[in-house]
Amino acid sequence: MLLQENQIFLDIELSNRDDVLDLISSKAQELGVIQDKETLVQDLISRENKYSTAFQEGIAIPHAKSETVNKAALFFIKMNQKIDWNSPDQFKVRFIFAILVLTEEAGTRHLQILSALAGNLMEEDFQESLSTIETKEDVMNLLKSVEKEVV
Repeated sequence: MLLQENQIFLDIELSNRDDVLDLISSKAQELGVIQDKETLVQDLISRENKYSTAFQEGIAIPHAKSETVNKAALFFIKMNQKIDWNSPDQFKVRFIFAILVLTEEAGTRHLQILSALAGNLMEEDFQESLSTIETKEDVMNLLKSVEKEVV
């Protein structure tokens, strides 16, 4: 599975995008998803600097194709309040779906995950369900449809 309960973080209090990317990288290294935190932080920031991953008001999908990734993974973070994501359109973000894939899976797995996630995020009920998330189980249940599309 791409998403495990230990890759879900709820009611996090950070002040900006780079702090969130640092948290994702730290947790990914702790969990053995990646080999090197600093490499992933730089890969995520580099991707953001090319084009913001703020998907719409409230949501961001940072993603990295990186040599440091050991296995594809999805991380979910619900912030306790919206934060600045440094996006050109000034979107504020509260929900973050971080996709990490191996460089060699960049063309297939990466696009499958991104497509499944973006498709679900376009649905109004999915967006409404996001705002009611209180537990890790809520997140796991909400993202089951994404997992099925990627398998």
